[in-house]
Amino acid sequence: MNFLKKIHRSIKHEKRHVRLDWMVALTLLILLVLSCMMVYSASMIGNKYGTFTSGVPVSETYFLQRQTIWAVLAYAMFLIFSVAIPFEVFKDKRVLKNGFIIMLILLFIPLLMPAINGAKSWIRIGGLSFQPSTLSQLFIIMYMAYILETRKDKLRQICTSSELLQIFGIPLSLVTLIAVQNDTGMMLITLSVIGIMTFCSNMHSQNVKKILSLALIAGVAVLMLFMLKSALFSSGTSYRTNRLKVFLNPFSEDLAAAADQVINSYVAFGNGGLFGRGLGNSIQKLGYLPEAHTDFILAIIAEELGFIGVLFVVSLLLIIIGKVIFSGTKSRNTFSAMYSLGFASLLIVQGVVNIGGVTASIPMTGVPLPFISNGGSSILILSIGLGIATNILAHVKYLRSNKK
Repeated sequence: MNFLKKIHRSIKHEKRHVRLDWMVALTLLILLVLSCMMVYSASMIGNKYGTFTSGVPVSETYFLQRQTIWAVLAYAMFLIFSVAIPFEVFKDKRVLKNGFIIMLILLFIPLLMPAINGAKSWIRIGGLSFQPSTLSQLFIIMYMAYILETRKDKLRQICTSSELLQIFGIPLSLVTLIAVQNDTGMMLITLSVIGIMTFCSNMHSQNVKKILSLALIAGVAVLMLFMLKSALFSSGTSYRTNRLKVFLNPFSEDLAAAADQVINSYVAFGNGGLFGRGLGNSIQKLGYLPEAHTDFILAIIAEELGFIGVLFVVSLLLIIIGKVIFSGTKSRNTFSAMYSLGFASLLIVQGVVNIGGVTASIPMTGVPLPFISNGGSSILILSIGLGIATNILAHVKYLRSNKK
């Protein structure tokens, strides 16, 4: 009860919580509208033939309806977390303790469910699906920011490896559960975010080296275990090995089936040219790109809206990332600074991994394009995370205006 009263007083007496950054709000709105538009365009024809629904024909607006509902909910949550909930709530020890328990439960449940594309990372209830690892990423960023603020005096001194493992045990335990789910892309992105937050913190350089070394060793060990598992228990070439081979040589005759996505993505970019074929006129969405509305939606954007359309989408993402980084660099407390930099790094890494996979600049990992790809849990969690960052931005502006 005292905790709720504290929140109420914070909302009532601090005007900064109602100062929404309209550039961030408008940019997110444009991204979500564009997401619904492109998801519809990428899936409307395939839906008639069940291309994206395991051969079961559905309405051409099937994914549009679902994406619109999630987009409206995501934007509403963005506004709530931007103007109604102070970011200080998320560095409360009780909130983080209960959040950790919830994360453990949510990450354990998918292990009891059937694998999808080799990974057990989804919770499916009826027609609804949710990927808890996306929520765990946001929680890890919060907890890392909490650690870097509350233990900063300790971390400015040289710590032993065992002490560092004790301090960062909770984030690393969640990353371990993500690794057990066999979701390599999500695990590597999360480790990258932890590494970036560690590098940007004010801890002793020796501690930074030890943490990065431990993360690197853990990542390599997990990858080796996956490779060993594939070699011992899989007949033929594994899904992950095929992706690596496609990256090295997508035009190999031995990889004709596995390389279809990448090659057709190339074709989509080539067809689009500078200005695109026009909205709704993509050829590659006619069954050539199996994940046209999800992981490879950027290829459809490139084909229909051209290179100009791709630049527009990337520019919108860079505006949001720039605003979040600004709030972090100008913040006066460690938690808000580290949270903002951590969330910005999540958007950057996830965006780079998706764009890199679509263009075969890096191996495919099945990571969605932030705020654009079809997927309710992704846009909802990212919108909540952006709402918290926007609340921090309002705090920064409030303090800067009072200083003047």
